[in-house]
Amino acid sequence: MRHVGLDFRFPAVEPVTDLRNVDLLGWLDPEKAKKSGYLQEGRHPDEMTGVPSYSIPDDEFYVLYGKVRRFRGRTVPPGGCMAKADALLNRGARGVAPADADKRFDEDEVPRYVDSAADLALKDPRIAAAEREWSDCMRSEGFDYRSTDQAAGDRRWAATVNDDSIGRSPKPRGTRAEIDTAVADAECRAETGYSAVRRTVHVEAQNRVIDRNRARLDVIRSLNQARLANSAKVLHGTLTLSW
Repeated sequence: MRHVGLDFRFPAVEPVTDLRNVDLLGWLDPEKAKKSGYLQEGRHPDEMTGVPSYSIPDDEFYVLYGKVRRFRGRTVPPGGCMAKADALLNRGARGVAPADADKRFDEDEVPRYVDSAADLALKDPRIAAAEREWSDCMRSEGFDYRSTDQAAGDRRWAATVNDDSIGRSPKPRGTRAEIDTAVADAECRAETGYSAVRRTVHVEAQNRVIDRNRARLDVIRSLNQARLANSAKVLHGTLTLSW
């Protein structure tokens, strides 16, 4: 970016603090349920990646992603500065074809496999059975919900599309009703082994997706290993890119 006269900087990366797979497992923290109900305080997308949201001006975007061929009289590499940097980081990846090593690294590829496995898992009748067992447990505690999503999405505390469209004020959170429901919910998930069932089903579904896409996942693993090693070299100044 400096080569074409732009002083571009990514935002500082923070540690990833989000609990891994918490959504897939359908796990509800009992302690947080006692304090604030279903409101998982401080949880937002930045915590999952460590990369804060950021915006950039159009000219930086065009150069970064190769939407222009020249900028301020300088040639912009095909695919932009991101593609050029990725090609450097991908260098030396074992068993990776040049066509893969020279192009942008697709950070969303593995998450797409995760989503594909999640779609498989959600069709598994064992999850529906776990929801019914959880529902029976909740009913014994005086709460009538068909699913965990229905409890967490109770319109008494959960925001809905209608709330936004008619400009309603945010609903009160952490009310006695919400906390009581969430506490019973967490207890029933533990009592029925709800998250354990989901874990078994999701692991099996992920393994099926892995088996079907093993060759491609091996390429991604090799690219990741090379990128990690090359990133360390870049940071230490032993690997540089000439423009």
